[in-house]
Amino acid sequence: MPFNIYYLAKAYEDLEVILDYIAQDSVQRAQDYLQFLQTSIIKLADFPKLGVKCKRKHIRRNCRVLIIEEYLVFYQIDETSQNIKIGRILHRSVNYYNRQIF
Repeated sequence: MPFNIYYLAKAYEDLEVILDYIAQDSVQRAQDYLQFLQTSIIKLADFPKLGVKCKRKHIRRNCRVLIIEEYLVFYQIDETSQNIKIGRILHRSVNYYNRQIF
């Protein structure tokens, strides 16, 4: 049975920042990229362990990271409730060590 995917408020804010930046050049490109990101993230519903453990990225939190091109999607899996919580979506150049993820 597939997992349910939920986005935290910070993840939505991250998406807005990403899309606003891309839309400066092309609104259509921003819409296409949003679709691409959502299609990539929805794969977690069937394959929740697709991303690497955060510890492999030197983050001391119980989470995983899905790498999509230049972006890092930080998420947590709740096996009991079959939920995946998307915490942040950050560009790889962002110093995520000092950022609040969840």
